[in-house]
Amino acid sequence: MLRRVCVAASIALAAACSSNSANPFTTPTKAPSANAVLLFATGSWAADPGQPRELFALNADGTQLERLTNCAQASPACDFVQLAPSPDRNRLAAIRTQPDAAAGATTLYFMDLARGVEQVIFANRRVGAVDYSPDGSFILYTAIPTGTQTTAEDLFYASPDGTGEQNLTNTADFRERSPRVDPLATTATYEGIDSTGVGRIYLFSQTRVTTGPAGGAALPDTPYVVGADADPVFSPDEKTVAFRRLTGVGNGGLGTWDLMSAPVDASSSPKVLATGPLYRGAPDWSAKGIVFVETDAAADRSDLVVLSPDTATRTVLRSEPAGYRMGSPRWLPGI
Repeated sequence: MLRRVCVAASIALAAACSSNSANPFTTPTKAPSANAVLLFATGSWAADPGQPRELFALNADGTQLERLTNCAQASPACDFVQLAPSPDRNRLAAIRTQPDAAAGATTLYFMDLARGVEQVIFANRRVGAVDYSPDGSFILYTAIPTGTQTTAEDLFYASPDGTGEQNLTNTADFRERSPRVDPLATTATYEGIDSTGVGRIYLFSQTRVTTGPAGGAALPDTPYVVGADADPVFSPDEKTVAFRRLTGVGNGGLGTWDLMSAPVDASSSPKVLATGPLYRGAPDWSAKGIVFVETDAAADRSDLVVLSPDTATRTVLRSEPAGYRMGSPRWLPGI
């Protein structure tokens, strides 16, 4: 299991988490209020769509919107791509880019919103996805190994400040992406893309959860083909994973995606939770339900949706024009 693989590092990392390996700098931020239940990124702070995305918080019924960061108008401007909150609500790992950066040029940051302090965790290195362990002791992320000829991402483990890094997979012909740690911080799930180019859901280290249909047409400017499974997340009881499956390449280049779930022991076939010709982004799961962004490019509309996996009840917490690129919703700890 993940914890057993990394147990020696975990002991050493406990002290490392309280120190900074790089010089932190301050930036105007605020911590989410006590009423906030989730975080997400959007450019809707601006009057015109297409602006860099900032970090926002929202309460349970969607009526209290809080802007937590103010770096989109800085020089250089930041643009939030993905975020992963730590257990204490005020700290997080964030993947950011800049408006004029090349495609895929991202940087991983540690941020303390209450103190307004942040630091680059890995300078000059592209991190594709990140998750914070529920106990706060480590981060799990994907990146292309340095000093190698491979272009395939591996799964890495480190302390929240980037020290004690370990490559957990080291697979030259297999891409590990979008890792999520289980609620007890003992294992992880991720999407894996093999030599055929088809994405499937796995448990660490290489136990396949989904088989899915054969690969179809490629979605331009992405690593996905129709039939690919992506962005898994554990249920609160750890018995199930939710994920999304690419079903078509239309919808303004976003593709159409179904939201699905599957038992981690692969004892039964995946279940469709939400379907139809819309884009559905990476989900997150808590006792309040599964949250994700749903986008209809033709209608120029994105909704922040909470879905009950038991009753299929849908609640739209927020709607924005699609050009604001709302995404990466994450429940705050304890929700």
